[in-house]
Amino acid sequence: MIKGEKITLRSFKLEDAEKMCELRSDFEAIKAFAGSPFPTNIENEKEWISTMYPHGTRTSIYFAIEDNETGEFAGYVGARNISYINRNADVGIILLKKFRGKGFYREISFFFYNYLFNEINLHKIYSFDISDNNIALNSDKKYGFKVEGQLKKHIWQDGKYKDVVFVSLFRKDFNEKYKQ
Repeated sequence: MIKGEKITLRSFKLEDAEKMCELRSDFEAIKAFAGSPFPTNIENEKEWISTMYPHGTRTSIYFAIEDNETGEFAGYVGARNISYINRNADVGIILLKKFRGKGFYREISFFFYNYLFNEINLHKIYSFDISDNNIALNSDKKYGFKVEGQLKKHIWQDGKYKDVVFVSLFRKDFNEKYKQ
């Protein structure tokens, strides 16, 4: 568990399945996350949660985000496709609508990226932002991510193909920015 001023990053509980259902039913948020909006239900989310913490090497790490003020599930943060040889991973943060715009993102980013770089010993984290998602692009740039390239017509959304911007952040740059 990682506790900050506004949020706590903790392991998932089966009780989080209901809020995960709500989150994954927010198709606009899922699409902004470069995901595909598919229906879900509580049983599917319980199954996902129950398989989240396997034995052995993990290629994904997920934390539930909890609002310290209310104790409510606020969203989740994850690192997928972790390569321990190359020391990199694909990262993402998604919040329930009622928790957006409350200053959580900065604290979540700091604690999670610090964990990945300085506890898990990753060298680089990266993300794929849809090119017309200025909020994600600007947030990532604010936290030190740099644009490495663009994937043309890579995501199918809203009846058309969209470009995806590949952004990354290196451990050295994160630690310099946050004086680690």
